Formats: sequence, C-alpha cells, structure tokens
Amino acid sequence: MKNWMKGILLGGFLGIFVFCSPVFSNQETDEINAAIKEKKAKWTAGETTITKLSEQDRQKRLGLIPSKSAEENYTATELQSVPSLFDWRNYNGNFVTPIRDQGNCGSCWAFATTAALESHELIVNNTPGINLDLSEQMLVCCSSSGSCSGGYVNTSSDYIRDTGLPIEDCCPYTATNASCNLTPTCTNGCIALYTITGWHWVTKSVENLKSELCTNGPLIVGMRVYKDFFSYYRGIYSYVKGPYRGDHAILLVGYNDAEQYFIVKNSWGIGWGEAGYFRIAYSELTSVVSFGADSIAYEN
Repeated sequence: MKNWMKGILLGGFLGIFVFCSPVFSNQETDEINAAIKEKKAKWTAGETTITKLSEQDRQKRLGLIPSKSAEENYTATELQSVPSLFDWRNYNGNFVTPIRDQGNCGSCWAFATTAALESHELIVNNTPGINLDLSEQMLVCCSSSGSCSGGYVNTSSDYIRDTGLPIEDCCPYTATNASCNLTPTCTNGCIALYTITGWHWVTKSVENLKSELCTNGPLIVGMRVYKDFFSYYRGIYSYVKGPYRGDHAILLVGYNDAEQYFIVKNSWGIGWGEAGYFRIAYSELTSVVSFGADSIAYEN
C-alpha cells in the first residue's frame, strides 16, 4: 500500500479514536471553547493533565530560551519537491519514538533535542519501531545548555554533536537539576554515545519546514505558548485567547497540505492533546505563536 494511503487510513483511525473520546470541561475550558467558536477555529479545549496543574507548575512545562543568533544564521537550503501529506510515524514504518513526559522541570529544550536525535538514529540505521530511549538528564546535568529553569536548543545540539548522549538507563531522568560530577552514572560505564555529524538552523516558512522535514527527518522547533494551549484537547490548534506564558521546544514530525497543519510531538505525556501530539495550523507561523522559530535540522 502506498505511503500516502497508509497515512490517510491511519489518520482516519486516529481521528475516530480521538473524536469519540469524551471532553471534560470546566469554566476555563468553557471560556476557551466559546472563543474557539467565535473565531471559527478548528480545535477543542478540554481538561488535560496540564490544566489540572497550578499556574506555577504549568509554567514549568515550558523552558525554551530563544537564541539571539537564530535569525542571523538560518541556512538557505534548496527547496525539495515534497508530497502533500507526510508523517515520519508512518513512512515505511515509525521513525518517531514514544511520547515522553518532562514532568515538573522546564527541560523541553532537552526533550526536543533528544527526541530529534532518537529519530535521527532510527532513520540513519533504518530501524523503525525501535524505542530508542536516550538520556535527557545528561543534557540537563552535563551540557551547560540549561537546567529545569530553561535552556537552549542550539548549544544542546552542539553537545549532542561533539559529545553525544547515552541510553536512558545510563543516566535516568529525574526532572531535577544536578551537577555533572554528582551523577557518576552519566559519565562512567556508558561507552556507547549517540551523536550527529552536524546541524543547521531552518528558515521559518511553511515550505522550508516541509522540505527540511522530508529531507533530514523530524525537526526541533520552537513556539510561543499562550494560556489556551494548555487546554488543547484535539483538532488543529490556533491561538484564540489568553496571556503569553513562555517559549516551548517540541518536535515537528509531519504535515498535511489539504488541511493546512503540522503534526508535532510534545513532551507532556499522553494525557495531554492527541495522545501527546498536537496539530497546529500553518497560519501560526505568522501569528503571535510564531511557530517554527528556533528550528533546527539534524544532518544525515
């Protein structure tokens, strides 16, 4: 069966599963759904594992520090001819590892870069469906790229290129800050380190993101998060209301031209969104959300 047809069938199945699921509401989600209806947006707000948290703990699910050098160093690459529908989860197999949960720590920057490395390894070695689980904690402890208070995707990508990451068991995730020398399992006894040959910034445009995604694999991307995003339950997200809460790093894995959306892997567990994923409208590249900022491709 052709890849595009598999994607349509899989998408239809997931759509049936997601849209038949109950939506739990409260005053917050009711107000957001009213704004969605007013603006004719294409998503539904509901109670999620994130909306159950305090405002302070919700804030800890963010953590991307935008790089001042990103816009100055975008790499101009030749646009490739790409299909109108693409998903790395269903491209002759699944090259995206399972949803993770960053917990009560602003380490999205570490989760996005680690997820990109995991997918990179599956693609390079043509080993779809493998749950390669690499260590985000290594980046938090040892990369000097950030902490639970936030971090940079560019310097963490430098660390992955120059040093590499071990498997999760060598340096288990604790959702806490720690000095590298206080976590001996992170630096001793783990010979196999996974690396990349290089990386580059990706120009923020729909066509560039699609071209780089199909050519190089899932992309690290940034976005500005507003309060309504915590209540995302299903559908194609676009901003409707609420104050800015911070910047967030996630992994771009696919897109759909017919319905004008990107498919994105988050790091908030499976109790948020569409089993941990979300779809976001192409229009959000130019809205206040600024989806696609700080985008990085790992080179094959």
